[in-house]
Amino acid sequence: MNDRCASSRMEVACLPGVGYTSSNGNKDIRVLSSNATNSAEQWHTVEQFEKEHVIEILEKLEYGDLDDEIWGKIILMEKCKCLAKAYLRKTTVIIDGSTDEYDGITLGFNYFQNNDYNKDKNNIRHKIGDGVIIKIDGNGNIKAMARDLAPVIVQGWHDPVSKCIPDQLINQEGHLKTIKDRLKGITDQQRVEKIFDMRLFNLAMEYELKQLEPNIPELLLKTCTRIALVKDAGKNALKTPCWFMIINLVALDVLRSKLPILSNNYLLLRLII
Repeated sequence: MNDRCASSRMEVACLPGVGYTSSNGNKDIRVLSSNATNSAEQWHTVEQFEKEHVIEILEKLEYGDLDDEIWGKIILMEKCKCLAKAYLRKTTVIIDGSTDEYDGITLGFNYFQNNDYNKDKNNIRHKIGDGVIIKIDGNGNIKAMARDLAPVIVQGWHDPVSKCIPDQLINQEGHLKTIKDRLKGITDQQRVEKIFDMRLFNLAMEYELKQLEPNIPELLLKTCTRIALVKDAGKNALKTPCWFMIINLVALDVLRSKLPILSNNYLLLRLII
């Protein structure tokens, strides 16, 4: 694994036309509906949730199971239960409150049903509306824009060391500007905000690599970005009614290029993380 591999993932992911071709079992779409999940896919801590998914991706990268077209993985959650998972190939993905089947671009939250009925969670689901649009750029930054009036909150803003969230978003307490902000003269282009800043990730990586004992787990978990829809539960994402996480594979590739241990000994990584 080298720097060229990390660059190729960014370059290929940003090529026009890369991605979805069909919704029926095609390898480009890897979605697990609620019918495919089970009670075992529940977590008790956010840290455990993030670690398990990052390690899973590292193992797949080691075996070459993920090609360069894939730039991220999204996990759709309802509190502590997983509703769906998908690998992201196209540069843009929309998460909204529709009942539409995932077509490679739009992921409808209400397409996936949770058998654990809860009136509060159902009310939240119906308020998602047009949701949020997510996009990765050629540098590995992930940007987002709220598409409706419903709040969209980037989690982890209260602990900026743990994530790669820019200062502006931290000052907004993680809240993306909604279409209501148009009344303040803010354009849609101005409402597009970074939710993962690759510059901050590189700075954190450079700092840790200078230490005698780099904090590898902390760097790995920085590649995870969590977003709450409509309502945030504060520091414990697992109590958030509707939320999702995106893992930035471009950032993981950069980290793997700097730390060979991540490529050559992921089993040891299971112990240290």
